[in-house]
Amino acid sequence: MAAPKPFDRTETVIAADRARASGRRRKAIALYRAVLQARPDDATVHGKLAPLLAASGERASALASFRAAVSGHLAAGFTDRALAVLAQATEAYPDEEPLWEDVARLQVSRGRRADAVAALSRGGARLVARKAHASAERVLRRAGQLEPWHAETTLTLARALAGTGRRGDAIRLLDGLAERSGGRTRSAARRLAVRLVPGPRTLWRWLRG
Repeated sequence: MAAPKPFDRTETVIAADRARASGRRRKAIALYRAVLQARPDDATVHGKLAPLLAASGERASALASFRAAVSGHLAAGFTDRALAVLAQATEAYPDEEPLWEDVARLQVSRGRRADAVAALSRGGARLVARKAHASAERVLRRAGQLEPWHAETTLTLARALAGTGRRGDAIRLLDGLAERSGGRTRSAARRLAVRLVPGPRTLWRWLRG
């Protein structure tokens, strides 16, 4: 009786890649998982598997693979690869607040503070769109710590505050932005204030400013 063929990682990954490319998601998942049974810390395979699991509705497993891929790439010194995986993770799960924090932390570690602020601001906007206002506020306040009175961040934070019923806080925030800004940013702050709290008092404040 012939001996069983030994496991070949490269051959299995190639077969999984082909299955993924041809839209055979379940087959690809099974093959990638077979690789991980032999090599549980394979960051590259985790990075390929995670989006497939997300598309299949396996949230917990997908997040675990996203995180394993990020950890593996960071351990190997590949920060940009880790950021690429996190970009996929935030696209799949924009409501997963810690992912946005991870993106910002890695960007700051690379000296890319502006990119960190942009990512947090984008995350906050995604969370506001999903009406996850409390999470949005936390993410946006982190961006504000990195760059106080960043225009896009502050405008989005005002929307988040209004979404939690704190319209007075939102207006005070927008007034602060308007006082520190000019041109389009100031106009945008005043217009948003009128939308959030319609009425003659808010309109007069905008026209006077």
